Amino acid sequence: MPKLNVVMLLTITSCFSSIAWAYTAGPSPEALWKEVQILQKTHAIMPGSVPYQVGSRTVDPYTVDLANPLAISSIEKAGGILKVNRYSNGSLVVKENYNAHKQLVGVTAMLKAAKFDPSDRNWIMAAYDPTGKVLAYGKVGSCIACHVLVRHQDLVFAPPPTQLLPITTWKAFFSKQEMNPAYVAQIQKHPGAVVQ
Repeated sequence: MPKLNVVMLLTITSCFSSIAWAYTAGPSPEALWKEVQILQKTHAIMPGSVPYQVGSRTVDPYTVDLANPLAISSIEKAGGILKVNRYSNGSLVVKENYNAHKQLVGVTAMLKAAKFDPSDRNWIMAAYDPTGKVLAYGKVGSCIACHVLVRHQDLVFAPPPTQLLPITTWKAFFSKQEMNPAYVAQIQKHPGAVVQ
């Protein structure tokens, strides 16, 4: 029998874990964090994303989007993030947020769990600090209120500059923070990518 390398084993493990969650109300916040770590270790970059792309806030001006095999399959089958109507149960998408020195300062995640919350497309929303401390988990109203802007994409935003938040919407959700000037420049350069 051929030996599996670590990356292949982690990817397979992640896939099977996510499939198991597809038929439950979801994992614990700690179990989800372990799945996030697998994506981080394997550098499972979401299609359309690149390392250290422009983030919208000055506190974390760089982001990286990650996705597990089920989410990537949903994206590829649809022909791109903008064309996904429904992600497969067990899909996991993650946003790593980095400061100006490219140090990780926070992680957000969305996991599709079949019986979790049908009114919000069964997405579990989660936020962690860089060590995995849970900051938010479950049906997080502030996350859902923003992600509903892309309901036709099953609540998943495409990475910038493919999709960008309008400045007024951004300010409504992050009223006490400053907007990254590089993100504003992308809005000006790509007005057709701004979510309507």
